[in-house]
Amino acid sequence: MKKCFPLFTILYSTFLIWLKRGVDKIIAEDKKKSVPDIFQSISIIIAARNEIKNLPNLLNSLACLDYPQDKYEIIIVNDHSNDGSKEYLATQKNIPNLKIINFYRETPPLTGKKAALQQGIEQAQYEILAFTDADCMVPVYWLQEINRSFTKETDYLLSYSVIKRKPDDSIIRLKNFERSVNYALAAAGLYYKIPFTSSACNMVYRKKTFLESSGFEGIGHLRSGDDDLLLIKMMPKIRKAAYNPNTAMQVTSIDGTNRKKASSNKYPQSFQIQILSLVAERSLCLYFYLFLSVLYCSVASYT
Repeated sequence: MKKCFPLFTILYSTFLIWLKRGVDKIIAEDKKKSVPDIFQSISIIIAARNEIKNLPNLLNSLACLDYPQDKYEIIIVNDHSNDGSKEYLATQKNIPNLKIINFYRETPPLTGKKAALQQGIEQAQYEILAFTDADCMVPVYWLQEINRSFTKETDYLLSYSVIKRKPDDSIIRLKNFERSVNYALAAAGLYYKIPFTSSACNMVYRKKTFLESSGFEGIGHLRSGDDDLLLIKMMPKIRKAAYNPNTAMQVTSIDGTNRKKASSNKYPQSFQIQILSLVAERSLCLYFYLFLSVLYCSVASYT
């Protein structure tokens, strides 16, 4: 173990330096962007299945958005809900620009959330598509930050999400540490144009880019992958990707369940990227703890 420790340290340190460079570069690019003179039109799309407990928080946050009302729309796709979501959504007449799509049919080969999102994308009237999840709350200036970061050359934008702490959650710091690793990989990947991972709860892309990449074709049968696998498909068509770390764009995840990834699913078209993403995302935290363990053992052996 002593012989492997120096090599392991060098490799691990090199990877961290490479990762930090990518994160620093893409954040620096975002900081250079100024507030534009115009407000771009944005379509917000959310798929919701049996989210009656989370919809009030989501809708309350959407109702507070600080953005010209004639420049955005909110599309919520009620995806086969049977918990009263349909009836609840029908009463929400006070939410500006809210459009409800009650989706209760099958559209093979699309399944699950991607089938619902497809309905929203098809009916979106604007080019810029902003996505979040039904178990999230968006900040007041969310659309303003999207408008600032989404320049004419930008085709893809990602931002962070934090977990709302529960009283009985004793490992919240560990959860947020893991999320930070995932987002660091995502941000660096966007800078290097290597689609490590993404997050459906706070991402934005152009409808044109989605269509040019054939949308969910080839991945529509998978239960998840509306974020990371779609990014793999779209990356060759993306001219510029951006990452906005500002708190004004960070959404809050109510229960933290929206980080389940699909990178481990079979996706033959990008097998090498899939394996790289899986190894990087799932192993970086383990490498960190292994590094500390090896360091401890090495120090202990000399004392």
